[in-house]
Amino acid sequence: MQRQNMSKADFVTSIFLLLFSLAIIALSLRMPRFESVGASPYSAPGIVPGLLGVVLALLSLILLIRSIIRSGYKLNLNVRVVRAYFQEASTKRFFLTLGLCLFYAVFLVGKISYFIATVLYIFVFIATFEWPKRDRQQVLKKAMPTAVAEAVFLSAAVSMAFRYLFLVKLP
Repeated sequence: MQRQNMSKADFVTSIFLLLFSLAIIALSLRMPRFESVGASPYSAPGIVPGLLGVVLALLSLILLIRSIIRSGYKLNLNVRVVRAYFQEASTKRFFLTLGLCLFYAVFLVGKISYFIATVLYIFVFIATFEWPKRDRQQVLKKAMPTAVAEAVFLSAAVSMAFRYLFLVKLP
């Protein structure tokens, strides 16, 4: 991607990230504080997401300012540019990734065991992006068994970390 195009991408990305970080901050402020039971204000569940939201907002502002300095706000949008954007391989991969993440968050987590949902998500994610790279025999012999092993291992590691390290009960 050329520097001018990168500045335009940074401009758009910074706006989305800034809006997202403001939503994180707003939602973290709405989380319970447990003041009525005498809990420390630093043990409130919204403190870490709130701090991460503030950091993300600051970094988004820096990215926004940098992109404005580099004239990234001059998007020059037209039908040809938008069509070319949606035909790029990187754009297709982005939307495929977004779709897989949304499917995982909306339809899997909370409906079935977290461990199984995560195994399915990781396996499908790896399989989706490995399949086009190799021929069918190579995928079936090497990539898929590796994808299954990675999915089970990572899902177990994340599940155990949340359960035993962070003491968070997963759905």
